[in-house]
Amino acid sequence: MNDTPPPPDFALLHPPGRFVNRAGRFYVRIEPDGARTVGCWIGEDQANSEAFAHGGFLLAFADFALSYIVKGVTLNLSADFIRGARVGDWIQATVVERKRSSVLIFADAIIRTERHELMRVGGLFRPFEKKA
Repeated sequence: MNDTPPPPDFALLHPPGRFVNRAGRFYVRIEPDGARTVGCWIGEDQANSEAFAHGGFLLAFADFALSYIVKGVTLNLSADFIRGARVGDWIQATVVERKRSSVLIFADAIIRTERHELMRVGGLFRPFEKKA
C-alpha cells in the first residue's frame, strides 16, 4: 500500500468489506458545494506488468466511488477507458448523480489524474436498504 499522504482536505475512508480494503487506500474530500470526491494513489499493488493502473482496479475504484457516493448497490456499470495512469499517480472520481427514485439511481463519474481524464463511467444503482 502507498503511504504517501493524500492531497489537502482528503480523509482516509474505512469502508466495510474485505475486498475494497484489500484493493487500496481510498480517501474522500467534501467539496465547497457539498459534493464528495473519492481518490487514491496508484501503487504497485494496483498496477499491471507495464506499471500502468490495472483496468480491473480502475473499474473496482470507479464502482466503489460511485456506490459510496450515491449510497447504492451496483446494478450496471459501463466504462470507457481514455488513457492510462502510472504507478505513483493520484486518481480521483468526480461523481454526478443524474436521477434518483426510491428504487433506482442513475449516476456518472469521470476518473482522472492531475493531468488528464482516464475513464468515463456510467452506472445504475439500487439505493441501500436501511437496516432495522
